[in-house]
This record gives sequence, C-alpha cells and structure tokens, in this order.
Amino acid sequence: MSVDMADQNQVGPANNVAESYPLSPMQKGMLFHSLSAPHSGVDIEQVICTLSEKLDVAALRQAWERVVERHAVLRTGFHWGDLQPRQEVHRHVRLQFEHKDWRRLPEREQQSRLDAYLQADRRRGFELSVPPLMRVALFHVGEVKHILVWNFHHLLLDARAMGALLNEVFNFYQAFLERRDMELPPSRPYRDYIQWLQKRDGSAAEMFWRQQLKGFTSPTPLTLSRRPDPAPDQHTGHGVQQVTLSHAETSRLRAVAKANALTVNTLLQGAWAVLLSRYSGDEDVSFGVVRACRRSSVEGADAILGLFINTLPLRVRVPAEMSVLEWLKELRAQNLAMRDHEHTPLVEIQRWSEVPPGQRLFESLFDFQDPSWEAALRAQGGCWNKREFDIRHQPSFPLWVDVYAGPEMILKIGYDRDCFDDASMVRMLGHFRTVLEGLAADLSRRLSDVPLLTDAERQQLLVGWNNTQADYPQDKCVHELFEAQVERTPNAVALVYGKEEVSYRELDNQANRVACHLRSLTIGPDVPVGICMERSAEMIVGLLGILKAGGAYVPLDPAYPKERIQFMLEDSRAPVLLTQEPLQNRFRFEEHGYRVVCLEALRHAKRDTQRESPPRPKGSPDNLAYVIYTSGSTGTPKGVELSHRGLVNLLVWHQRTYCVTPKDRATQLAGFSFDASVWELWPYLTAGASIHIVDDETRASAPALVQWLNARRITLSFVPTPVAEQTLMLPWPEGAPLRAMLTGGDKLHRRPNENIPFVLVNHYGPTENTVVATSAPVGPGNHGASVAPPIGRPIANVKTYVLDRLLRPVPVGVPGELYIGGDSLARGYRNNPALTTERFVPHPFGGKTGARLYKTGDLVRWLPDGNLEFLGRMDHQVKIRGYRIEPGEIESRLNQHPTVRESLVLVREDGRGQKQLVAYLILKQQPAPANHELSDFLRAKLPDYMVPSAFLFPDAWPLTPNGKVDRNALPAPDLSTRQPSQTFAAPRNQVEETVARIWSEVLGHACVGIHDNFFELGGHSLVAAQAVSRLKEAFKIQLSIRSLFEKPTVAGLAHEVERTMNRHNPERATAITRVAREAYRANHPSPRPRVELAKHH
Repeated sequence: MSVDMADQNQVGPANNVAESYPLSPMQKGMLFHSLSAPHSGVDIEQVICTLSEKLDVAALRQAWERVVERHAVLRTGFHWGDLQPRQEVHRHVRLQFEHKDWRRLPEREQQSRLDAYLQADRRRGFELSVPPLMRVALFHVGEVKHILVWNFHHLLLDARAMGALLNEVFNFYQAFLERRDMELPPSRPYRDYIQWLQKRDGSAAEMFWRQQLKGFTSPTPLTLSRRPDPAPDQHTGHGVQQVTLSHAETSRLRAVAKANALTVNTLLQGAWAVLLSRYSGDEDVSFGVVRACRRSSVEGADAILGLFINTLPLRVRVPAEMSVLEWLKELRAQNLAMRDHEHTPLVEIQRWSEVPPGQRLFESLFDFQDPSWEAALRAQGGCWNKREFDIRHQPSFPLWVDVYAGPEMILKIGYDRDCFDDASMVRMLGHFRTVLEGLAADLSRRLSDVPLLTDAERQQLLVGWNNTQADYPQDKCVHELFEAQVERTPNAVALVYGKEEVSYRELDNQANRVACHLRSLTIGPDVPVGICMERSAEMIVGLLGILKAGGAYVPLDPAYPKERIQFMLEDSRAPVLLTQEPLQNRFRFEEHGYRVVCLEALRHAKRDTQRESPPRPKGSPDNLAYVIYTSGSTGTPKGVELSHRGLVNLLVWHQRTYCVTPKDRATQLAGFSFDASVWELWPYLTAGASIHIVDDETRASAPALVQWLNARRITLSFVPTPVAEQTLMLPWPEGAPLRAMLTGGDKLHRRPNENIPFVLVNHYGPTENTVVATSAPVGPGNHGASVAPPIGRPIANVKTYVLDRLLRPVPVGVPGELYIGGDSLARGYRNNPALTTERFVPHPFGGKTGARLYKTGDLVRWLPDGNLEFLGRMDHQVKIRGYRIEPGEIESRLNQHPTVRESLVLVREDGRGQKQLVAYLILKQQPAPANHELSDFLRAKLPDYMVPSAFLFPDAWPLTPNGKVDRNALPAPDLSTRQPSQTFAAPRNQVEETVARIWSEVLGHACVGIHDNFFELGGHSLVAAQAVSRLKEAFKIQLSIRSLFEKPTVAGLAHEVERTMNRHNPERATAITRVAREAYRANHPSPRPRVELAKHH
C-alpha cells in the first residue's frame, strides 16, 4: 500500500473502512473526555525528539510512511453515532509530515517558535473520525541538529507501544539509508485484544472492587489553595515540575526495594499515599494508578501496538502507628491482588463504589514506568545515546505524577494551572521526594515519623514566622499602667458619652471609690466580680474599680436572658455583683442571694466616707483580669480566664503598632460581654487617648456610623466585620480624621477601595488568647494567594502553628488546625479542668517548662508570604456577627422542648450573603410548634444572636452511606423571603402599618404581617437597632431596643408604641397617629397592592 504524503487528511469512499470493532473501556473514557472538551488538549501526546545527527528527510518520511502502513491502529478513526462507539480501521490514510528549516533563526527564536507550535498543535487536536490521529513535524535547527515532534492521540497507543513504534521507525530509517529491505512479520492487530476483553467474566471483579472500596464515600481532596474558575478565554494551560534523582539515589531505592521483597513502584506509590494523607488530613486516601495490563492480557500482547493501559483506583490506608516495612508489604500485596481484576472498566468500578454519581473516585493520577521506553531505547546504544526525548501529555485530571525509571529516576508532577500555581507544585514535588527518601531511609520507623518537610521549611514554620519577641512591662497590671497615665495627663478627657465627658482624674477617683468599697467586701486577687450594666461611662468606672480592687471582672450583658445571667454568676462563683438600679429592679439579683452593689449609690455617697486615693496594690500580672463567657458545645456557656500579663502584652503591642498618643480619639462599639471591648478600652486608657462611646442606634447603621466617626473626629476605631464591610462601600470625605479602621470577629470578605482615606487592618483571635492573635493590613486589590484577605501574622509575643491531628506542622498552602502559644494565652476555663486539659495542650516544640498551646479548632493555612488564611471551623462552631456560637448549645436547648426529639442547627446564607442560623427538628409528635413559639422558648434561655431565623421539620435525617447525618442534603430555607409565624394577617391600623413598613424596609421583605416575628424574618441585634431608631423618628417617642426583643411581633411592638405615646402625651399621640396614617398613605396610594400581596401568603 502506498501512503500519500499530502499535507492534509481525507477520508476515502465508504469501502476505505477495512474493519470496525468496539472500544476498550479505557478508550471509551478517553473518547468521552475528548468529545466533551475538544480543544482542551486532554489526552494529546507530544513526543519531542532532539536528534543530534545528520538526517535524510526523505528516508525519515518514508520510515513513518511504512510504519503507518504496517499497523492498523495508526489508521484507526472513531465513530460514535450509534449507541456504542466503534473504532474503524481505514485502508488508506494521508499522513501529515511537516518540515521546516530554522537554521538561520537565533536559538531563542527557535525555542519560542517551537513552544508556540506545541501549544497550537495541542489546541488543534484531531478530528477523531478522520485517521491518522497523528502528525509528524521536523524542524532543522542546526547543521547536525533536528527536533522531531510526533503528536498523536492517546486513544491509539500507550507508553509501551510508543517506544516500540519509535524503535521501528528508526530501524526502517536505517534500512532505507542503507538501501536494504527490512522484512518484518505482520503485526498482530489490536482487535485481538478487544475480542479477548469481551470474553472476560466480570462477576469476580465486581466482588473484588466492592470489597476494596467498601466505606469509601468521597475522593481524597487536593487541599491546596485552588485558583478561581477562569473565564473561557483565560485558560492558563498546564504546568510540569520535575526533579531527577542521582544515579546513587536511584540505586539506593532499588537496593532497598530488592532487599525487602518490594518493588520500586511500591515505594513510590507509598510515598504518594503518605503525601496525600498528610495534605488531606485523612488516613484513608485514594488515587488513580495506571496499569500496563499486558502481562495479564491476551497472549503475545507485548507485540501488539495499541492502548492496553487501564486507570484504576488505589485505596490506601495510612495508619500512623504502623511500621513502614509492614505497611509497604501490605501495599505490595494489594497491588498483586489487583492484577486479576485490572482490566475492569473504571466506569463499572465507579458504579459499584459508594462515591456518589458525578464525583470522581480520585483527583490525582500516578503513572510509574519501569523501565521507561526511553531507557529501553537508550539501552540499545549507538545513535540512541545521542537522541533525547521529552514527553508532554495532559490527562483529564487536575494533578498527575509520572515516574520514569532509569539509571537516574525522573519524578514529574503535572497540573492544571487553572487549579494550582507553580510555586505550590514545586513545594509538593519537594515533599514527595522528602517522603520517598524518608520511607527508604528507615523501614522500621512508624509511618507517623516519616518526614514531610525539609529542615529549612520546618525552621521557617516553627521559628522564622514566629519570631515575635518584643519587650513589655512584665511586672505591671493594667490598672497600674492606667494610674501612671493619670499622673501624666490628669486633666485630659478619658471618656465621652453623648455630652458627658470624664477626665482621667475623675475616672480614677470614681474607680478608686468602687475599688475601696469592693476591698471592704473582701474582693482581692483572682476573686471574680460580676458586672451587669448598660454600655456607659459608668460601666467603665465599674470595670476599672474591680481591677483596682485586685479582682477580675465578669461582664454580664443585660440583654441576656435571666437564666443565662444566673448561670454565669453561679459558675464564676462571683461573691459580689456590680449593677445599676434599673437592672437590679428588673432582675432582682438579691433575691437569689447575691451581694449587690449599685454604682449610683456609691456615686452619691458622701465623700468623707469614701477614699479617693487608690487602694494599696495587691496581686501580680499572673492574676486574673477578667472572665468572659462564650458559647459552649455542651449546652452551657464556658468562662475563659484571662490574666493581666496577656492583657498588658496586647495593649503594648497595640500602642506600638498603631502609634497611640494622647491626641488619639478612639471608639467603644462592642458589647462589653464581647471580648473586643477589652481591646477597645485598655490600650487607650493607658496611653492618654480619649474613648468615645457610640450609642446603640449609630453603631448599628453603617451610614450613621461613618457620619458619627467623622463628626467626632475619631482617629482609631474597631468596627465589627459585618459593619466594617458595609462602611467600605460608602463614600468617605477627603481628609477624614480616621487613621485606621480595625476589624475582626468574623471572616472579612471585602477589600477597601483605592480612595479610602485610612488603613484597614484585619485581626483574628479567640477569646482564649486575649482578643487578638494575628493581624494584617488589608490593601486594595492585594489579593495575593487567596481571594479573601488573610488574617495575618502573629502579634508580639504570640506564636502560631498550623498542625495536623498528630501535632505535626503542615506545609505552606495545606490546611491544618491553628494552635496558638505565647504570653497572651488564657489560664483556662473557669471550674472546668477537663475542658482546659483538652483545649490547652503541652507545647510540642519546646519552650519554657509548662508551656502550652491553645487548640483553636479553626482551619487555616499558611500563605507563601507568611500570612495566615482563615478557612473555617474544624467542628461545626460558627461565628455570626462577631459572636462565636456552638450550634450544640442551641441544639441542647431545643431538645428540651416537649415536642422535639432531635435537633440540628446549621448556618445558611440569605439572599444578601448574611449568615443565618437554621434549625432542623425531628418531632416527637404532631402538630409542629409555631416558629414564634420555638423562638420565644429559646429567647428565655439564650441570647438573641443564638436564636435561629428559621425552623424546618424533616420527617427523618438524610444519611450518608456510612450512617452519618448528611448535613448537605438538608433543605435550605428561602431566607430571602418571609418565614411567616402564622397565616398572613394584614395591619389593622396606621401604627401597625408604619411598624410593618419599617420592618419590611430594614429586613428586605416585601410583605410583613402583624404576627410575623422580627427575628424569624432574619432580624438580629444590629438590624433591631436600625428598626427602633426609625420607629423613634416616625413616632417621636423614646423606645428602647429591649422593647423589640420583648415584643418581637408587629402587633406586639405596635401596642408598645401606642402605650408609650399615650403614657407620655395622649393628645400628641393622636396627632402622631394621624401623621403616621398620612405617611403610610403617601407611600401606599392604594390599598390594593397590600391586599394582593396578602393573597399570596
């Protein structure tokens, strides 16, 4: 048969098809991927041969010609119009052979053109129904140097066939040069292998693979930071990183394998399994392996050109305590057991597995070639020693490993650049090599002791990025630093609240009176004192007075339910409670046996009976400064004990970092039961700055807050993350006095605009580490390696470690749990030694005797620049609006409801991207309780921010295949629409109409009925403040936020509004009602829209 060498392919008449037969399972998979992404370059193989020899181009072209003539597989195309795809062997094909002379081009230009050719040729792909699915190009680049590019589709050939075919091409070439005939026996057709496959019985294979994958429900994740999905025209291609082991290193690996009845392949597979286990944090991992499938195939398979390989899942368990040798022997046995079933189609294995449809069995592919076809060719000597080969291929996986075994082993990692960056892959390849060397170095060691990091990496992670040592007063308490500041600036303004101003001397005097009185009540070091007060200057007097007495303050938010406040007082064992008269009248603390001190009484007491000088110093920096209660997973809050030492370290770092001076004007926004209030007070009161207390309505409204900050000429302000993100979207005047906005308490998603006139600084820190652990300035558009702004680096004298479950440091880019050490750690949990021992663990990396690390439960990763990226909670703990919440505590309370059998609380996002709690309840009996009933039940026991926005009632829990509750399968409520408490009821009067309209506007709901609950509609404390502020403006009355918490329905709050108006001015109330009616009619010209909306509910 003659082969026409025209530069185009064409299909002859119908009788040009010599035969047709089915595809192998591997071919079917490749055909699917090629058809689904025709220009992606997937499964296009490129062999680049550098030939340092004189060439006869005509003879080389004739050699390729003869090889195509001899092998039916090279004349095969694919047809997929029928139910089952077929491969068709053509009698005549036209091979594209391109020859270009680049000898006059500079070397750099030659390389540039070659790279461009390779990229374009890969993108070009093949018309799969038109053979031959291969092209050859020859580039003359030097007098005796050529580059041969052989481009073909992987559907045709595997690596073993690739080497055999090249060998045959150059044997024919040599024969044509010597003008001699080279007679070879007819090649055996690939069809014989397909027929052999079709006769196989797959029943035993099904049993084998079901057993192999039993209990395996999801592929091992590639946990490195992935890039966002690119636009269709922004594909960044694929990358390859490689390292070559020396001859000595390669020989050592072979010797270790041989001496222990292992294979080198087993060693390398083991290294990859360990790496995946360390990267993912899972002991049970899976990856794909390429099997040659010739040895267990049809007789004479080695002589057949074609695609014999199969890709199979290799599931490997990596138990930490097992010895390396014992484990590798098990892995070797597992590979041998697969041989009888290695021809099983991957699609069938997927169907038999417990991995859900639509998910891969594995995300990475491992291919070991020993000997590599290149090494086999070189072994022939002669001209083969002058020929260099580079193979470029692109499987349909985001990550793959190729190992080419030879005298010097080559390790390659290929990857999709749309998923992974080059630097991450360079590190991964280094870790692969480190693990491989670690396995071979000591087969008796435990798997947990196999190193992953290089010594340099370990030094950087443990020491370099934790070089945070800084001086601070280690012999002082916070109140002593305040007293020193009073001596320096006695007349400076310390506190501003509304029109009230308090100087440093006045604040000191008032706090001294409180301290002396507390001393008389036996308050001293490490004695907790409860303080339940509204945010005010008086509250700060109380806090300072407790510290001066030597005690530790325990903040109790008056908005908390009485039951929760009582628990905190009992758990802290506080003998004394500071409060205000209205709160004492509300809670009746004395009735429960507490010693109550009302600050009003102390303030009005005669001066001659109260000392204004400070009491004699008592205590040390290691004594407690405060105890803050946070949500607990067992259903009860837990008290975190913090010392003066950690607080002094925080305030000194803050003062140095933000250059705090007596000229600064700072804010106090946070609720004082939230630990951010600690940070808002003491760095400024020990530096002579003034603190301006923000009223509730202003702090809940981003526009109002921006205006307030500018009007008060604030220079430094902490703003909780959700509000901070809103302020970043607002216009700021040029020359705004604010120097820095400090944020924290939740994950920051936004970056500032270019024209923001201040520095935005993101902070992270658990209560257990004295408010702040890490910090990072956030620049506009400075995305770096992560989409969200990072949480930064550790602050002064704080150390951060990203560790796996065995307390081993994880590499840069790999998720792990954040552990915190250093001088700011809490003492532990109040009256809870078991939890303290569980969460505060011995320091595994040295340090002072008794040094500890706090186990945060937060999932983070190091970025290449040494910043930390926050990823989420390792358990199901969440943060909403800055409050840390254990859903388990809410679930524990819900389970106490008489109709509830089981409950589950999750976080969902509403249409505005705001986090909301959603409760799922399995009931003991029907009917289901109304949403407002469940909300009221919880509000009697929990703070508002812990009450879910929606309640759903599934009949049973959806389960994963291994019997766990499938949280992802629970239905998500539509939080962007109204969740009615009852059947919709329209407002009945103008006051209800005005209340409903304001709720509708602040909550973003089109229609609000009089029985709808504010909090069930997605309201929370910040939105409540906005609603109350607008109600006060609409009705010209004084109305507290507490009113909304106590009367959370439109009807209830409207009644409270009317009652307030009638109580203060009945005649004016009538006029206001008339104004409200007119305002409503101005916004609603016709009642029809409201009536129509009502019909839809």
